[in-house]
Amino acid sequence: MTDHGLAQFGDALLNFAFSLALTETTGHPRGTKVSDKTLADAAFRAGLRKYLPRRIGRGDVANSLEALLGFVWLKKLLTLEEILNCLRTESFTHVQNFAQLAELALARLKR
Repeated sequence: MTDHGLAQFGDALLNFAFSLALTETTGHPRGTKVSDKTLADAAFRAGLRKYLPRRIGRGDVANSLEALLGFVWLKKLLTLEEILNCLRTESFTHVQNFAQLAELALARLKR
């Protein structure tokens, strides 16, 4: 989860998926970037922090979530549709949506 290449790929994947989910739920085309704060908070909620080195900053925690999701998607353990389903949940906050997505990704890795 500390691979910078995977984090960059995961960043692009999540920004695309988040933009698509917002476009679908609002009915208006959107292009947006997911903040490191949102991703770091989601990573903490999902329990991802325990898999990371002790002393890392919020940006590195966010990058680890991006790397995890990029890896799981590349290994075909998670589909774009499943990612979108997590991000479309309007009854949750964005942090909760990304935490749910992180939990799903971790569960798929453990299979």
